[in-house]
Amino acid sequence: MAICNSYLGAAWRLSAAIAFAAFATAAPGVTPAVALEPYTQTGQPFWMIDEVRAGAFKQAIDDAEHGGAAALNLEVLGGRFGGGYEDSILNFFLTPRPHLGTTVAFGKTDEFYWGLTWDAKLTDRAFVEGSFGGAAHDGPLDTPGEASYGCTVNFRESASLGFSLSADWRLLATVDHMSNGGLCNPNRGLTNAGVRLGYRW
Repeated sequence: MAICNSYLGAAWRLSAAIAFAAFATAAPGVTPAVALEPYTQTGQPFWMIDEVRAGAFKQAIDDAEHGGAAALNLEVLGGRFGGGYEDSILNFFLTPRPHLGTTVAFGKTDEFYWGLTWDAKLTDRAFVEGSFGGAAHDGPLDTPGEASYGCTVNFRESASLGFSLSADWRLLATVDHMSNGGLCNPNRGLTNAGVRLGYRW
């Protein structure tokens, strides 16, 4: 649990940093050091495929009893929702990209997930990314001696640090977490981490 809490704490600190940048951008007369703006520029509508990702995860980095396996991650992202808002904060927060994905753990807990993804520019090639949505899984719900996840459908969030290798290819270090937020009992949670390679159409 200590490792899990460490990664979740890092994700919350990243979210807080983005939120602080947002308020600094919005404050009258304040010029932030880094403008809060989406990194991925896409002209695709949200229902069309904009990016495909694949990678390898270490499942259950928090040493959950039923986890610990190597896993394959596949994800598809669409284009941005809306856009063109004059307010930079609205233009950031109201233009996420939808995603669908799966993490296959070969006999351990598999996930099928969906949700929304936001990214923010750090430099011309580096960016941070966060997502929030839901996940359905085939792991234990309430099995003694095994990590059990309470609900069949849970919440899922992720945080990534990305780097563009070229105009089409990007590399991401990702940590994700699935849990039910206390809506079901038990609520062990499942945290994965790994590296993914993305290709933009």
